[in-house]
Amino acid sequence: MVPGVWWITVVVLIVVMVSVAYGAALGVGVGVIVFVVGAGLVVVGTQAATTTIVVDDHSLRVGRALVPLTALGTVRVLTSDDMARARRGLDPQVHDTVFTRQPPWGPSRGIWVQVTDDSDPHSGWLVASRHAEDLGRELTEAIAGPHGHAGE
Repeated sequence: MVPGVWWITVVVLIVVMVSVAYGAALGVGVGVIVFVVGAGLVVVGTQAATTTIVVDDHSLRVGRALVPLTALGTVRVLTSDDMARARRGLDPQVHDTVFTRQPPWGPSRGIWVQVTDDSDPHSGWLVASRHAEDLGRELTEAIAGPHGHAGE
């Protein structure tokens, strides 16, 4: 999940304005240096704010959080309206013990997946994704695959 285009655009415009101001006041070389440093900070900040979602043969990983496929159950793809209800606590399946990953600049769609392991403190995972349908399909297939519930 990358911060929305508008956030990045605003930050880049600020970097450009500051670079032009320093370049006009202190010389073109200083302006170029300020721009290169500012642009580098934008790239580093964007990468730091990005959450990687990985579904492999054994687990679902969202950022640094990891849950084995054998602990997962039903997967639901959520529309933007469904996500809004879940965020407000109006979805009866999404409880306050759900692990969430939905940054404020993130996509409005996502998935909810039930955690079936009673020893896990979370009743499910609520994850925003720009590709919610693909993620839901991949996760459903992985759970049903050889290392998910079918492989137990």
